[in-house]
Amino acid sequence: MKFLCLLLFLPLFSFAQDPLTLKLEDLDPSSEEVLITKPEKHLRHESMIYNLNTDLGIKDQRQFTGTDYNRFSGAFHTSGDYEHLTELQGFELNYMRRTQNYNRIWWGAQAFQHNTRFNAISQNHTLNAGDNANADSRFRRDGNSKNNILGMGLGVGYRFKLILDFFQTEDMFESIDVFVNSLTVKDDKVERNYRGYGLSTNYGLHYRSSTSFFYGGKISYNLGSVTRSSIGNESKGDRSLALGWLSAAFEIGIFF
Repeated sequence: MKFLCLLLFLPLFSFAQDPLTLKLEDLDPSSEEVLITKPEKHLRHESMIYNLNTDLGIKDQRQFTGTDYNRFSGAFHTSGDYEHLTELQGFELNYMRRTQNYNRIWWGAQAFQHNTRFNAISQNHTLNAGDNANADSRFRRDGNSKNNILGMGLGVGYRFKLILDFFQTEDMFESIDVFVNSLTVKDDKVERNYRGYGLSTNYGLHYRSSTSFFYGGKISYNLGSVTRSSIGNESKGDRSLALGWLSAAFEIGIFF
């Protein structure tokens, strides 16, 4: 009976005690400790990064990426539709800070500006006979109408190295993040401004070329809903736009 109980409970103890779980005293080791104590834990989602000494032609000044606490980057965006890359172009600035309590979660802010064509981010309302004279459905924007999007938001992110399961590299990192944004859209066709809120989700793949510098690419998917000021007794539906767009970006930045 004791043997049977042991067989039943042994798998539970195996799953409960993950051999790769870092204890509190392991979370912030020095660079030397990483190399000699529990490297399979410290380097599962982190790396030892080296600067290249151009005078000697060797790598030195190693740094453990687990000590990264600030990240600042800039990105250039184009449309995610490779056949119509110029339908959306823009810039983004992003600042993230690593949390102290759970060391792979990041939080921060972003700001971006995109110049787009109307058909890259939205579509015309269906025209109904009962629509009022000022309703957006009365203004038929062609696909090449110009729009300008300004956005600012707060969000959280997560950095990991899943790619290591497929490629043996210590210098590549992946990240995902989600931002809630405040949006302003200027429509050149109807010469009106729309304001509202939206959501950005990003997946990035970056190369860490030194202890502080990185570059790479990311895919960004955005949703939003914006509304202009009413004219007369318009309903909100008559003066709102639903937004959605996919962009690809080249990103460079630093850790400090």
